[in-house]
Amino acid sequence: MSSAARSRYTLIIPTYNRPDRLRSLLGYLGARRFDYPILVVDSSSEPMLAENRRTIDLAGLRITHQIHDPAIAVVDKFARAAQSVETPYCSFCADDDILLTRDLDALIRFLDDNPSFVAAHGYYVNFKPGDDFEVSYTTYSAASIAADDALRRIVEQMANYEAIFYAVQRSETTRCVLQQLASERSPLAYELLASSLTLIAGGVHREPFFYMARDTSPSIARAAWHPHHFLATDPMSLFQAYVEYRAVVLERLSADPRCRERYTPAQMERAFDLAHLRYLAPMISGPVMDWILDQSLAPASQPSEIADAISSKFWASADGAADGMLGQLRRALYDPERAVRLVRHLARLSRLRWQLQFREGLSAAMARRPGNMYISRRTRAGQRRRYVLFREFLIQNLGDRRELSAARIRQMIEQLDDYI
Repeated sequence: MSSAARSRYTLIIPTYNRPDRLRSLLGYLGARRFDYPILVVDSSSEPMLAENRRTIDLAGLRITHQIHDPAIAVVDKFARAAQSVETPYCSFCADDDILLTRDLDALIRFLDDNPSFVAAHGYYVNFKPGDDFEVSYTTYSAASIAADDALRRIVEQMANYEAIFYAVQRSETTRCVLQQLASERSPLAYELLASSLTLIAGGVHREPFFYMARDTSPSIARAAWHPHHFLATDPMSLFQAYVEYRAVVLERLSADPRCRERYTPAQMERAFDLAHLRYLAPMISGPVMDWILDQSLAPASQPSEIADAISSKFWASADGAADGMLGQLRRALYDPERAVRLVRHLARLSRLRWQLQFREGLSAAMARRPGNMYISRRTRAGQRRRYVLFREFLIQNLGDRRELSAARIRQMIEQLDDYI
């Protein structure tokens, strides 16, 4: 890579008291011969900070180590990091996630060639390391957001909401957005506001390849980052957070020349509210609200315990733990439409296994759990590793209406082999 290419992009890695995770991520980037500058934004306390210093010194990468007080607010930490970036493009990667570097240059080239877009990314896949390396679900895969005005881009985003914060972005956009975020807001309001302000600046492109792997193992606790947490603990605060978020975004939309030309203020307010009600609707479905109400009325119920239990109760399918193949087989006996879908799923699994085995050269076998698949590999350190590809991942219809290809799976696994 030429020095001119290296000066185009910076990877920002925020870290806090997780030296093992930072060591794994930097070791992976070293194995991938990552040649772009890296900014490690570190608010760890001792002795973890000293461990991070040693890891960075030994990494053999172009790393700037930016150290902050452990008490710094996350928003302020991110904003100061963005202010330090000197390249035209940048992106954030949490210390427990994995930036899949194979096609990073393609995203940078796209932004170079398409000035109306301010961010670009690919698919995000969920994983969990362990005795088996589990790949459970493609969590972000929606189509590009490319409408020609800011209000319509926000409407597109809220129709199938997926966070865009970790995309490769124009550094100027990242700095501008982070400057407008206040540290006292909830994590949910912070995320939504960052997304909407980015979309006011321009479009967000999605390429059909895996861009980031996100670790679903238990992580540092964050309160109020999902609407269910608000509903379980303090429903009124959800609406208060929305009112504050709404005011900021509508002010920016009203200042946008194209939106001001096309829509009246009343139209903008109405469309904005309807788009966010559509976003919220699946999260306040009958079963969800009935369960939260029942738990809230139970003797000695604790809101924090209700909030903690919601993820396992209603988000299991995102981690591949939902209805198994045997259960589907039983129900298919009484439901012709379900039977047709099941036959299609089985055909897709069979085709994928054949392609992985004979076209992509991977050692693929069916797993004990019906529908799951094993891929046997060796890591860059020569250790044996067995990947478990969950059925939900293999048969998933991606948000951009594509089917998962065997070639994309191989490319992803070849990169994950470097993460230990």
